[in-house]
Amino acid sequence: MGFQDSMPDFSATKIVKEFTTGGQQLRILDGVNVELDRGQNLAIVGPSGSGKSTFLHLAGTLDRPTSGSISLLATDVSKLTEKQLPAFRNEQVGFVFQEHHLLPQLTALENVLLPTLATGKSSQTQNDRAQELLEQVGLRDRVHHLPAALSGGERQRVAVARALINEPVLLLADEPTGSLDQENADKIGQLLLDLQAASNAILICVTHSDRLAQRFGQHVRLQNGKFVRD
Repeated sequence: MGFQDSMPDFSATKIVKEFTTGGQQLRILDGVNVELDRGQNLAIVGPSGSGKSTFLHLAGTLDRPTSGSISLLATDVSKLTEKQLPAFRNEQVGFVFQEHHLLPQLTALENVLLPTLATGKSSQTQNDRAQELLEQVGLRDRVHHLPAALSGGERQRVAVARALINEPVLLLADEPTGSLDQENADKIGQLLLDLQAASNAILICVTHSDRLAQRFGQHVRLQNGKFVRD
């Protein structure tokens, strides 16, 4: 994660994030630096409250750092306006959370297509891609099932497919296996890595699981607001 001669596809440079609590400034992130290119992946481990999810939210443009800069595909996201950010985020970033956040009234296919609706009705090409993704995650026979008819592992697979529907450059996973049993956790973890490699995306995953982190090309521990290599 050192600096490279050419500009990396994703970079977070000297990231500081502070929150005001009880009238005092609490510094969660203290000069974090990351550089990643397409096809690379990074796991971030650390105790609860260490700032792992905070970093992921900053990387995904859900929040802004107190100082420092984040760049994706040579775009300095801090320079994007509040009106520009949603479209940029929807096109370039995919999210997988611990909870699947599927809409209960929609089928698996419809849930996967949700991110495509930001620009209007889904196209036939997008519909075909959604079905292909569901097949890739092993849900070919569950395309028209509602979330209530799916197991926990299957619902998380739908969430993974949804995160990839717009072919994002950056895939962010926040405790994606945290609510699953070990067997399903192993399957979802490997699925994320396989699909990330196949799409040549960048994957950053926050996890409490050292077992999952060890599968990643790079893994760091967030400690005292800084990344420390394991």
